[in-house]
Amino acid sequence: MNQFLQASVNGITLGGFYAVMVLGFAIIWGVMGVINLAHGEFVMVGAYLTWFLNKQYGWEPFLALLVVFPVMFVMGYLLQKILINRIIDRSYLISLLVTFGLSIIISNSFKLMFSATPRTVDTVLSSFWRVGGITIPMAKSVVLIMSLLMMAGLYLFLQHTRRGKSIRAAAQNREAARIVGIEIAAVYAFTFALAIAFTSASGTLISPIQPIFPFMGPALTLKAFAITAIAGLGSIPGVLLGGLLLGLIEVFVATYVPGIGTNLGVVASYVLLVVVLVVRPQGLFGSLRPAEG
Repeated sequence: MNQFLQASVNGITLGGFYAVMVLGFAIIWGVMGVINLAHGEFVMVGAYLTWFLNKQYGWEPFLALLVVFPVMFVMGYLLQKILINRIIDRSYLISLLVTFGLSIIISNSFKLMFSATPRTVDTVLSSFWRVGGITIPMAKSVVLIMSLLMMAGLYLFLQHTRRGKSIRAAAQNREAARIVGIEIAAVYAFTFALAIAFTSASGTLISPIQPIFPFMGPALTLKAFAITAIAGLGSIPGVLLGGLLLGLIEVFVATYVPGIGTNLGVVASYVLLVVVLVVRPQGLFGSLRPAEG
């Protein structure tokens, strides 16, 4: 029983990170129709910024959110204006090629700057809580709590603010939103900037609990794609459920299938993806974007 409870706790904390990590990917795809294959690289950028602040100035990793979020918001805004805005109305293939090229540029640039050596971030939250026979790492607990708070904040923003409602309107029907006076270009620039800020913030959250290296991005992008497809485009409740499902599946398989557990856990998560796509192609919670065709 203790092993089951321990695996459940580990799976939930991992799933919480997956959920906040995939938010930006789901929003960009759901609102703008752009599949961002550089998503994992922006997680990596946020993690490296956190590592730099931690090593150079002794900042706690979670405090680094105060710098990472606004800096990456500005970077995302400029990137959308300079590059992404030019491919929004093009085919999915164009967005895939452009963002894939961007991922290669980012990852190899960071390899040149920092080498391929994995980096670690120090934190005072390195101890554990023990509840019965269960060990709960403090850092992972804080990651879970902050992930849930970030998701709740984004949900409230989209539901109850004028800008959030504009984003939802642009996602549901771009032409109708333009007719009622919503400036689509401004909405898209803000949406992309916000998504990149959240994505990079997830890199800050993961930095104390796993090594950081330049080529950590592709695996995270694949998981983001799987969770988004499971959840439905732009659905925050769906993203949370999809992230928790993926985290629990990976941890349970890794726990109960020794030796090959970790690899089999990844396989199992994509089996779940295939099942969901066959049974409910729109995802568990539907989509912000209406079906095309």
